[in-house]
Amino acid sequence: MRRLLLATCLVTWWAGAAFAADPAEVTRGKYIFGAAGGCGCHTEPKGQPNAGGKKFEGPFGTVYATNITPDKTTGIGGWTDEQIITAIRLGRRPNGERILPVHPFTSFNGMADGDLKAVVAFLRSVPPVSRKNTPKKITVPMFESVFLPAWLVTFAAKETPPAAAPVSGVARGEYLVRAVGHCGECHTPRSAMTMAVDNNRFLAGNPKKTGPEGQLSPNITPDKDTGIGSWTEDQIVTYLGTGNRPDGDVAGGLMGESIQGTLAGYKDMTKADLQAIAKYLKAIPAVKNKIE
Repeated sequence: MRRLLLATCLVTWWAGAAFAADPAEVTRGKYIFGAAGGCGCHTEPKGQPNAGGKKFEGPFGTVYATNITPDKTTGIGGWTDEQIITAIRLGRRPNGERILPVHPFTSFNGMADGDLKAVVAFLRSVPPVSRKNTPKKITVPMFESVFLPAWLVTFAAKETPPAAAPVSGVARGEYLVRAVGHCGECHTPRSAMTMAVDNNRFLAGNPKKTGPEGQLSPNITPDKDTGIGSWTEDQIVTYLGTGNRPDGDVAGGLMGESIQGTLAGYKDMTKADLQAIAKYLKAIPAVKNKIE
């Protein structure tokens, strides 16, 4: 009996150890989560982290951010790792339902497998929150069945993820800006008619009319008159890490939220990564585009 009990305990211990997340992987996932701006879209103001509920208005109707805590009933606790990665990168739920591109899967599809697996490990480590998701309210007939698929085929970015995330230099900065930080989702001009990004003017800014949540997004190309060409690399690093601009102003709105993050944000990134971003922003083509 004692041997059987001991064997049972050992099997139970081994199973728990086998499925327990590697602490280093969780820490790495939290870092990538922060480099993505802390995925603040999934946290309501003063709400529980990752529990969803934040409201987004669009020309197609209203959507609400979903619960991405590991709650098995209302969150993603019942999803496999691969299903979570598919949702992040391809915008598909386990049941095949399409996720609206309010979620920036068109940028996240450029993330390396290793980083996505680490993010999944971190998401599973966050305390589960039982909070039912609020159903979306689509007001445009046939939007999801006809118009959205056509838009995705015509306009959605199709990135090729690197085999491994670059670790330093301009290549690292490009990866953090384009894929992880999804900066182009806010800072690249969009067509007022189709809301498609104009990558010929990458990171040249958006007025309130086409900016995220009705907020303007400044030109962050190195144009000296309308962008951040007069900023030094150190000033860019300071801004991303603290929100403090060279002119003494402080980041607000969505940028302020991304810097502060929820469970982590840009402020938690290493100086080396912030410098890589600054070097990349200094290296991209300057685009003259004044944002009032």
